[in-house]
Amino acid sequence: MDLDKYGPVPTGNYDHVVCSKCGSEFQPHVKECIDCGAPTVPPGTATAPREEEEPEEMGELELPLSQDPEVIVLYAGNLLWVEELKKRCEAQGIAGWIEETTGSGGAYRLYVLLRQLKRARAVERLYYQEQVPEAGGLSEIPPPGVCPFCHKRLPAGALECPGCGLVLAVPDDAPAVISNLEIVQALYAALGAGDGDRVLEILDPEVEWIQNEGFPGGGRFVGAETVYERVFNRLVDEWDGWQAEVGRWLKADDSVVALGAYRGTCRKTGKSMRAVFAHVYWLYDGRIVRFEQYADTAKIAEACADD
Repeated sequence: MDLDKYGPVPTGNYDHVVCSKCGSEFQPHVKECIDCGAPTVPPGTATAPREEEEPEEMGELELPLSQDPEVIVLYAGNLLWVEELKKRCEAQGIAGWIEETTGSGGAYRLYVLLRQLKRARAVERLYYQEQVPEAGGLSEIPPPGVCPFCHKRLPAGALECPGCGLVLAVPDDAPAVISNLEIVQALYAALGAGDGDRVLEILDPEVEWIQNEGFPGGGRFVGAETVYERVFNRLVDEWDGWQAEVGRWLKADDSVVALGAYRGTCRKTGKSMRAVFAHVYWLYDGRIVRFEQYADTAKIAEACADD
């Protein structure tokens, strides 16, 4: 028997612990719940999670959001996504605050109370699934420097997450493997640089490309050359400053989902717009074989319409 601050605990009879309050599961050495801060206990000893009480009305926080220990980042990215997610959280009684990230090119963060993080993540996941109905089993791809399991920020050069114990080290002699995420990110980089040859390398020769009706060049296209000429080149010809800014990445089996917003100015009308999108990519053997777009085409149509 081990004797720790939670009392006698049998050794070697369990491979995880659970939060005594919310029921989240963690590796055995984790002593406090990452979601709500309550102590963890061996499986089978925790009582059923209690319904969380609605928080009292809260005014402005005294500390800057990034320094306040009572809040945590739920989402970082495009303002349109942040505002919609905040609205959905508040509809469920989850308080939220938005902060612009300085020096990050217009990125924003949505903060929620630490004790409400578990519920907020459930709202966030439902929102993603509504936006991308064909991509089931979505899970977030965390940004660099964040643990992929518990989302705790990692110290520089960490080989193991201090929050959940996940081993992050990769053997020095392990072969380099390009992930599906890196392939999709390379596509955005190539498009931004105008590198047509690289774009055609990334797309499968028989790629299927599906865009919303109502989007410039909307419809179904087959073949890398066709997509490049009738989709990408058309956007360059018809829009000034066309950009697809990705704020968040998700994955589901062999697919990658990019969430973000378009921006640009229609050459014909001189009107500018910003419109949210979700891009779903399916990959096989290191190439993109299928793409499907979900976008706010109404805002794009408004920019294209003559007064």
